[in-house]
Amino acid sequence: MLEFIVDPFLGIIALVAGLIGVAYGVNKFTKSKRHESGFLKYLALATSIVIGIVNIIAIFEGYVDTVDPDVVVHWLTVVLIFLAGMSMLADPLKETPLAAMISMITLGALAGLLLLFADLEEPGDFTNIDLFGFSVPMWLLILGIVVIVGIVFVASFFTEFTVDRILQIISWSPIVIIFSTLLLIQGLLMLVLGEPAGIWHIVNPP
Repeated sequence: MLEFIVDPFLGIIALVAGLIGVAYGVNKFTKSKRHESGFLKYLALATSIVIGIVNIIAIFEGYVDTVDPDVVVHWLTVVLIFLAGMSMLADPLKETPLAAMISMITLGALAGLLLLFADLEEPGDFTNIDLFGFSVPMWLLILGIVVIVGIVFVASFFTEFTVDRILQIISWSPIVIIFSTLLLIQGLLMLVLGEPAGIWHIVNPP
């Protein structure tokens, strides 16, 4: 349904996102915290959200494949989009209350999994959901998600130090530059070669 976003624009999206990420990373590397470009920071944040949504669409639409050379989306593109997106998103995440941040990510992940694996038993009927072959009441699914998010919310208070260190590493400017450069190269090769595998096609030719 949303394949028009993934194909044929994924290479362009990866290239542009990579360029923005590199610019953002270089700015972080060369400027002090006080003199970093606010515009690039928010542009990188917006970019990370956009490419994250594109990644979800690619996975949800079932276009990711590791075997067929004619696939629309190669697994390496998905991985590089995730890594580059997280490196650009990590800095703003550090400024977000940890419990709220982790709870939102958990809620998004559970909602994404629900969209991916669940089907309505009857079109327009949201009473029951067919999940892995089992008929599950919608209220039970919602209750389960609320309980899981609540547990994660409480548990996040005990993991603040670890998460903060991880985000600090991911948002380190050389890491941002490396991941974004790889994504840029991947997008460029996808466009030039007309090959979804990009870098993988070069290092592991068929």
